[in-house]
Amino acid sequence: MKKKLVAALLVAAMALSLTACGGGGKGSSGGGGGADAQQYNTYLATEPSTLDTIKGNDMYGWEINKNTLEPLTRLVEKDGKQEREGAGAESWEPNEDGTVWTFKLRDNKWSDGQAVTAADYAYGITRTLDPDAGSPNSFFTAPFIKNGQKVVNGEVGVEELGVKVVDDKTLEITLEAPTPYFMSITDTRACYPVRQDIAEKYGETYGSELESLIFNGPFKVDSWTHNSEITLVKNDQYWDKDNVKLDKVNFAIVTDSNARYNSFESGALDTSSVGEQEWVDRFDKKEGVERVDTHQPAMRFDFFNVNDELFKNLNIRKAFTLAVDREDMAKTIYQDLHVPAYWWVPQAISTGENGEYRDQVPGPLEKMAKEEDPKELLLKGMEELGLGSDPSTINVKYSLSATTQWARNYGEYVQQKYKEILGVNIELDFNEWSTFQQKTNGGEYQMANMVWTTDYDDPMSMISLFTTENAGNIPTNWSNEKFDELIAQASREMDETKRVELYGQAEQVLFEEGCNICPLVNERKISFHYDYVKNLNERETSTSGLKYVYIEKK
Repeated sequence: MKKKLVAALLVAAMALSLTACGGGGKGSSGGGGGADAQQYNTYLATEPSTLDTIKGNDMYGWEINKNTLEPLTRLVEKDGKQEREGAGAESWEPNEDGTVWTFKLRDNKWSDGQAVTAADYAYGITRTLDPDAGSPNSFFTAPFIKNGQKVVNGEVGVEELGVKVVDDKTLEITLEAPTPYFMSITDTRACYPVRQDIAEKYGETYGSELESLIFNGPFKVDSWTHNSEITLVKNDQYWDKDNVKLDKVNFAIVTDSNARYNSFESGALDTSSVGEQEWVDRFDKKEGVERVDTHQPAMRFDFFNVNDELFKNLNIRKAFTLAVDREDMAKTIYQDLHVPAYWWVPQAISTGENGEYRDQVPGPLEKMAKEEDPKELLLKGMEELGLGSDPSTINVKYSLSATTQWARNYGEYVQQKYKEILGVNIELDFNEWSTFQQKTNGGEYQMANMVWTTDYDDPMSMISLFTTENAGNIPTNWSNEKFDELIAQASREMDETKRVELYGQAEQVLFEEGCNICPLVNERKISFHYDYVKNLNERETSTSGLKYVYIEKK
């Protein structure tokens, strides 16, 4: 969303050029509606591709989903830690061996007054795995719900899934085997409820317009002006409405970072992430503002189309990956606001009692960067492909998912660096997000750039994206049996230490035998908000959204 793409998914976010403007008006207090108003003004980086939880996988739709729909559980921040609490489910318990989980649902209603039932959750889970739906989120649950992968592969029908409606208030999920991270999935889009009658009524347009949507979470969408603003209001049908303090949330949609910063400075926005040091310094001096610094479970990376005539060669992919001067990029492009990344599973993801994964497993690219020369790898790959020995004959189209000035500056930097280090020519291809998605999903690219944010707090949320079954999420077209087997073993391993070892082996294979991705930086987030805004989440893996946020009276 990331989540989270949670979870998350575009280069428009690359310089945190995720922007917003308007909302409260200059000098507004408490979200633009006076000191007593429970109104919060925030932003989205770009227009969500859809609000359909079955088909959407970018962070922008996810931000709206987690505020307007009620998952089975939520991961909530309390006293600096995260706790899982009941949401749509008031209780849950496994059988003795952990293969059957029973969820007891609480009384809740949809925004049209109809009762939320176990059938709504079952339909959302089942539809996500139905190959006819083409959901990019099937990778969440397919590996461990009974017959999940067989359903995705079209080997059996959805009626064979381990998802059972016992009665209106009881949902039963049967797993293939005990799964250590199962509860971490229960607040993802793969487990959100979907009203079958509404989804079937609107068909392909479901989730794309306000009239096709219905809600059962803390808020509901009140208005949606495409590419401009999405407005939420408190959902008066929500089971826990008394604990929802905000009456209105404005999500402005713009793409210029300076517009966002200026809007925050004027008070039109109540919060802003900041990706430029001059603005960090400026807001540090601003009165009535609080700063929050956090490591983010989010990666900015390049990815290669292994079906491409050039990037089908492993040595070529390794050459492009190892040619990146990550320290220089972090300093020159990101002003040391992000961390040079020699790994795929980002910082801030934990494995359980043993703590953060990155504290336990070194980055695989660190060793490769010390032992292999990118120019030699390039020449070796060119020889294997019969392309001669002159790197200047190599031309690569580099696709970016933004057209902003920042994206153009970034592209020119990459262009120059690859010319200096490898001697190759980079052609820049700038796109709006929707066009970028169409190109990459259709395999019409050579090398592209994205941001991905984890969808749940376990390394599996990132590392499983490259199994053969999940190849469509980041469409590199790479597949490896050894990698698939390591992930399958990890998904069943209940011993945390052994599971971490399997994750580490899989991550090593991902780079030594794949290198279909090129990590650049691990995000750190510097954000500011006015001190009248309380209870904002700091962690990207938190899924309570704005449910507990409120505006404090001045």
